[in-house]
Amino acid sequence: MTGEYRTLDGSRILELIRPDREGSTNLSLARATIEPGRSTLRHLHREAEEVYYVLSGEGALEISLQVERVGPGDAWLIPPGAEHRVTCVGAEPLVILCACSPPYRHEDTKITEPVIT
Repeated sequence: MTGEYRTLDGSRILELIRPDREGSTNLSLARATIEPGRSTLRHLHREAEEVYYVLSGEGALEISLQVERVGPGDAWLIPPGAEHRVTCVGAEPLVILCACSPPYRHEDTKITEPVIT
C-alpha cells in the first residue's frame, strides 16, 4: 500500500486495491477521510459508479442535490454522472470506504463547483 494523498475532490485517500498494484480489472477500493467541518468538492465521475460505506463518523451525503445523513454501517450507490459530495458534520473525522467500478481515475472525475483558493 502507498501512503495517503489528497484526491481531486479534497478528501484524504488511502488506496487499498488498485489495478496496477493488485491486478483488479473492474474495481478499486479506497478509504477516504474527511475532517470535521470539511466537505469534499461537488463532483461526478463520467464512467465509474461508486459505493460509499461509512466506517465511522457522521456525515451529510449529497447525491444529485438530495441530502441524507449518514453514519457507521450506511452504504450508498452513486451512479455514473451523479453529482455528489460529502460533509463531515460530527466532531470526529468521517471515514468512508469508496469502491469504484471501473476503477477510480483522476481523468474520470469532473469537479462541478467553483474551487476557491
